Amino acid sequence: MDRVVILPERSDVERAVAHDTLVVLAEAISKRGRADIVLTGGTVGVGSLAAIATSSESAGIDWRLVHVWWGDERFVPAGHPDRNEGQASLALLNHVPVREENIHRFPVADGDDVETARKRFDAELRAEFASKPPFDLVLNGMGADGHIASLFPGRNHGTADDLTIAIDDSPKPPPIRLSLTFAALNSGSKVWVIASGTDKSVAISRLMAGVSVDDLPVAGLHGTVETALYLDAAAASLLPS
Repeated sequence: MDRVVILPERSDVERAVAHDTLVVLAEAISKRGRADIVLTGGTVGVGSLAAIATSSESAGIDWRLVHVWWGDERFVPAGHPDRNEGQASLALLNHVPVREENIHRFPVADGDDVETARKRFDAELRAEFASKPPFDLVLNGMGADGHIASLFPGRNHGTADDLTIAIDDSPKPPPIRLSLTFAALNSGSKVWVIASGTDKSVAISRLMAGVSVDDLPVAGLHGTVETALYLDAAAASLLPS
C-alpha cells in the first residue's frame, strides 16, 4: 500500500476523498485533455460524491472533459433504487455539467440476459480505448468481507484478459450484476479504497497483513501509479498504532 490516510470521522474521509479526487481530475485534464474516473457505491462512496458536488473546488473542473464509469452495477431495470448510477446521479452527476455522452453506464435489465449485456458493454469499453482503459482514478468501496466492485471472496473474478464479468450468484443481493475485473480496475493510475466503520476493521487489518486475493478481493487492487487507503478511525481501529 503506497499511502494510508486515517481520519477521525466518516465525514472527514468523504471531504478528503472529494478534495483529492478533484486534484486528480484537474491534473488529468491538464495533461491529456480528459479525465476518466471510476465511481463506487456504498455509504462512504456516495458520501464522497456528494462532498465533491458541494466542494467549492468543483467549480474549477471542466466537467465537460470528465468521463464517468462504474466499478460495478446491479443488473436491474432502469430507475431501480439499487442502481449505483442512480445514487451517483443524485449525489453528484445532477449537480455538475458532465456531458451525457461521457457517462458510461452499465446496461440495465431490459430483455437481454446478463452475459449479452456484458458483451455489449465490454465492446463499448474496448472501443473507447486503444488498449486497457487508462483510468485516472478508480474509487472503490469495500464490503466487510473484503469484496470490491462485485468481486467477492471465493467467486469467479474473471481472467487476465477479461475487462468485465457477468455475475449471477452474488452473495449480496441482488444476485445478478455486472462488474469490472481486476484487469480493468488495476489499469487505473490511482486506485483508492475508501472504508469507514468498525464492521470494516477486520478486513482492513487482514489487508495490511497481506492476505491473499482469493480470501480478500481488496488485496488484488494495485494502481499503476498509486494504491491508497482512506479510512476513518473506526475502520482503522485494529491496525497497529
